[in-house]
Amino acid sequence: MGLLLYASNPITMQSIHAQSIGLNKRFYFDNLGTILRNVQAFGDSLIITGEIGIDSSGLSGFFLLVTDTLGEIGRVHFFRDPAQKDHALLDGRDPVICSSSGRLLFAGHFFAKDDLFIVELEKEGEITFFQNYHSDYLFMIVNDILEYNYSYYIIGTVQTQNYDLDAFVQKIDSAGNEIWHKTYGIPSRQEGAFAIIHENMGLTIMISEEHDPTPTIKNDTRYWIRFMHIDTSGAIVRDWREEVTSHEGWSGTLLKYENDYIYTTNTIGEETNFGPLTGGQIVRRDSDFNIVWRKQYGFPDSQFTGLDDMIFSADDHLLVTGQNVDSSVQFNAARIMKIDITNGEILWEVRDTGIALPNGQSLNVMEGIAESESGSIYAVGYTYRSANVYEGLLLKVMPDGCIDTICTTTAIEDSIRLQVEKMVVYPNPARDEVTLEVSREVPSGAMITIYTLQGVEMHRGRLDGSKHCIDVSGWPAGSYITRLMVPGRNLILIRKWTII
Repeated sequence: MGLLLYASNPITMQSIHAQSIGLNKRFYFDNLGTILRNVQAFGDSLIITGEIGIDSSGLSGFFLLVTDTLGEIGRVHFFRDPAQKDHALLDGRDPVICSSSGRLLFAGHFFAKDDLFIVELEKEGEITFFQNYHSDYLFMIVNDILEYNYSYYIIGTVQTQNYDLDAFVQKIDSAGNEIWHKTYGIPSRQEGAFAIIHENMGLTIMISEEHDPTPTIKNDTRYWIRFMHIDTSGAIVRDWREEVTSHEGWSGTLLKYENDYIYTTNTIGEETNFGPLTGGQIVRRDSDFNIVWRKQYGFPDSQFTGLDDMIFSADDHLLVTGQNVDSSVQFNAARIMKIDITNGEILWEVRDTGIALPNGQSLNVMEGIAESESGSIYAVGYTYRSANVYEGLLLKVMPDGCIDTICTTTAIEDSIRLQVEKMVVYPNPARDEVTLEVSREVPSGAMITIYTLQGVEMHRGRLDGSKHCIDVSGWPAGSYITRLMVPGRNLILIRKWTII
């Protein structure tokens, strides 16, 4: 089995239904569901990968999309199974890297046969090499890929012939030849490898491991974090498991900061048909795995609230993507946060809605994140369009946390100014009272909601006229987010302000 590349000619935004709305840009290719998974910034270009939905053959594939930093689309490359018999998926958390040779490297899997594949290509999209690796596993997901000492290490989760889920590692040389592959786990537990870093002449892999505290009670299975350090032959050098408390959860993204480990995890509560995730947290541990700090992000608890990708910012803080549901558990916003690396406090947060449905609901998931040399932040994900159909979602955020409309105009500063002038909050900082004032183009009846940075709703009301005054004399000092939403117009304005 190989991989078929469909390379389109440069196309305009209008020809592929890429629409610029309020605070984001959506991508919907060829009338097929579109999910954006990963974004990387290279100078004045963005390289975005994702998945495209079921085509006329009933199969899915993935794509490479190149845009400039204003969202102007250049070339789009679609990848599918050339035999038209299987889904080619790139659905892991972070399966794309820029190799030491300056090329892009993807690792994914075919759905039905569950064979692993790796593809290397120039940034312009031309394939340098493609390799397919046959497997006898019943199920496979590729989550991460790492280059170390001129070899590639691919990790993920596989289901063995006895239906046990194990963590999986495969080592490949720079020419694409398999050196070895191994699984790690025991039959009485389910394990999956989600993130990998290199340190101490080897690799540290973050694993989710199943823990069932009371086997006789239905739906109370929980997961703890496991850190496994292996050498380049795959032998285990060190193995550590998280303490089993009410804080343990499903592993996410792993970073190494000086000697400390910083990782995301989504806590596990009562399992539901939608999945067991009930919120996101970030944990920082020292080299002996002692807790430095642990912070929960997201309110209220819901299977639609969680964290996804995390990277370091240029000023040594954390940039994190995720999603958070509102108190009605109907309106789920994409979120981007900047986190203080010393204590886990939120420096700023922005949220956006993607598509708001006629019934008032909105469902969004944010995945990849990147920071450009200029300091602008780009995050990708997807927003719910209709049953089992999504549109890709691309957000641009300025370094100070102001969300920016991605558009094709070169007068981007004017667009930013017009957005800012639509709503102001003053005085800032405030003491006893704060006033929200909007421009004439914002109609009365718009919904106003004010949250703490932790997501706690403090005020809800409707705009009556151009000004809305709020008594905040009893509110604690700190930063707040005001969101104004105009129903039916996809207009959402967000402002951050402070009480002293």
